[in-house]
Amino acid sequence: MIVPVGKNRISERDLFLIGIPGLKDLPHYLDLRSQYFGAFFVCDADRIPDTEIVELAHSLIRQGMAYLCVWGKDCERVHDLFDEVIVGFDPHPTDESVRMTFWLDRVSLDEALWHFLYVAFPADLYWENCSAELIVVVDCDQRAQQIRTRLADQTALSRDVAGEDDE
Repeated sequence: MIVPVGKNRISERDLFLIGIPGLKDLPHYLDLRSQYFGAFFVCDADRIPDTEIVELAHSLIRQGMAYLCVWGKDCERVHDLFDEVIVGFDPHPTDESVRMTFWLDRVSLDEALWHFLYVAFPADLYWENCSAELIVVVDCDQRAQQIRTRLADQTALSRDVAGEDDE
């Protein structure tokens, strides 16, 4: 079940979190109350078949995914598969329409979450109607709880990761 977990303290986008056992367990319809959204996938994808990742990419893009960050084992492959699907939807993106994607394989989960919250953003075409960020954690309740805790105190997350306080 997708759970609202507050707002991004900088962008003011609504934050949603879902923990699922596998990619096929993500609901087919995401009620994020936003035309476009950012997505952060936390999963060890080394045992997930390409076909499941491609199906997921198609579904999320059709539902308005404007940008993506991926963290965990084999996240570069997930990123690359999403990029292939994105190109199929829009083979000639412009600076205003590109769907930004990042894989974050050499940082901690806290650093990847910080990157998603404060560095990743939608292109101009999506900006005005992008008011949600979805965090999907696959097969790891401990990681979902870590993210929930960090989202509850985003100031501490920024301080711990980037040495920044509010203001």
